[in-house]
Amino acid sequence: METNNSRQAAWVAMGSLFSFGFSIVSSMILSRYFDKADYGTYKQVMYVYNTLLTVFTLGLPKAYSYFLPRVNPQEAKDLINKITRLFFLLGGVFSILLFLGASLIAQFLKNPDLEIALRYFSLVPFLMLPTMGLEGILSTYKKTKFLAGYTITTRLFMLCCVALPVMIFNLDYIGAIIGFVIASIFSAFLALYLKVYPVRNNIKNRTQTSYKEIFQFSLPLMYASLWGVLMSSADQFFISRFFGLEVFADFSSGSMELPFVGMIVGACSTVLSPIFSRMSHEKVNLYEQSYPLWKSVYQKTALLIYPIVVYCWVFADVIMVALYGEKYETSQTFFKIKVLTYIFSLIIFAPFLINTGKVKFYARVTVIFAILVWPMEYVSLLLTNSPYSISIVSLLLHVARIFVFLIVIAKMFQVKLYELFPLSLIGKIIIPSFVILYAERILLNYCHIESPFLVLSISLIVYVIVYCVYSVIAKLDYLSIVKPLISRE
Repeated sequence: METNNSRQAAWVAMGSLFSFGFSIVSSMILSRYFDKADYGTYKQVMYVYNTLLTVFTLGLPKAYSYFLPRVNPQEAKDLINKITRLFFLLGGVFSILLFLGASLIAQFLKNPDLEIALRYFSLVPFLMLPTMGLEGILSTYKKTKFLAGYTITTRLFMLCCVALPVMIFNLDYIGAIIGFVIASIFSAFLALYLKVYPVRNNIKNRTQTSYKEIFQFSLPLMYASLWGVLMSSADQFFISRFFGLEVFADFSSGSMELPFVGMIVGACSTVLSPIFSRMSHEKVNLYEQSYPLWKSVYQKTALLIYPIVVYCWVFADVIMVALYGEKYETSQTFFKIKVLTYIFSLIIFAPFLINTGKVKFYARVTVIFAILVWPMEYVSLLLTNSPYSISIVSLLLHVARIFVFLIVIAKMFQVKLYELFPLSLIGKIIIPSFVILYAERILLNYCHIESPFLVLSISLIVYVIVYCVYSVIAKLDYLSIVKPLISRE
């Protein structure tokens, strides 16, 4: 069971790794070929889309992994089609409103160039919303290798359509957005095929799952996701509106997703969601069956993620320069603040709460913190007039929200709060990593190496070698991660 779950997670992680890689390459190209104002406009388009996306998906992407493990196989095809039809309807409404509301959004964010950019982009929601939830379907039926293939293929096509034409033909951000629309057409057709692929040979019976049941599950999740987006987008709004496009470009670059972190956490969430749903449906003892799974996943993700987090913190300035150029060295402060969120973000709390019947609680807590973040960030703006204080307030509330969830999860498992954390393991990873990396940084500064790519290459190679030796001495169990992936059982 654990071996199979690890393999499924590995496929999801592989797709996410390539997705991140293509995204970074695209950002490296666009940030160098656009000036800061144009790049800021392009990032604002993505900010608007991702913010409104939560509203129009209505929490439905999670419905696949929640309902499919609970229905008869003969009903699966009809259930998938039923939810997909909703996505087409919602995507159409989203596209129309984005086109008609482009002028108002541009005025709100004080960027007149945003209006035409959003109108060119407005077809994307109709194309991309029906692709939502593909990971839930393929994970439920243990077909995550197809998810990896889909992710790699579509991101490569996106890179070819968005970034490469800008580099070759010197296009502006409108050209990049048109390329994004073209790539979305390809993604939509491929996703619609893969959605029904695992159940293509099943007998198709009318599903007993009603729209009412679907919305009873998804709407509270949508509310939580909406407020979660409002919480996470507060800093983007304040920085964009009060500090201008150039600071927003710095912020957007510094707030990039870390390599491997989103990949690993997302993979675990995708694989565990249908498992937690099935356990909840079968009313198993959470302490006996879910808690060991929780501990195992946390320990493995900590082993993989914390060394990366520490490395990115120590070499934040070099990473920013290597990725985006010297003009983005100022993004390092935003990047360090973002890195700190990953110390807690690897906890797989959302799929557990959502799939064990705690959706309304999850929504209520998110609402409270989303309401708190806006006035608190505004007060920090008035007191300091610094964009960094806004990001720090966002970080503190993000951590506080996670701890509220963990208190409830500890009660469900009937354990103490600290027992949810492998504290000894965390200490054995983080403290020596800081010692190793700061020693490296001092030596590299003494050598006066100019190239950021050379600094990163040398530091990473040395870090991997020294850390591997240390992990053997400290008996850090990395074999427990590798064995399930190579086992043939």
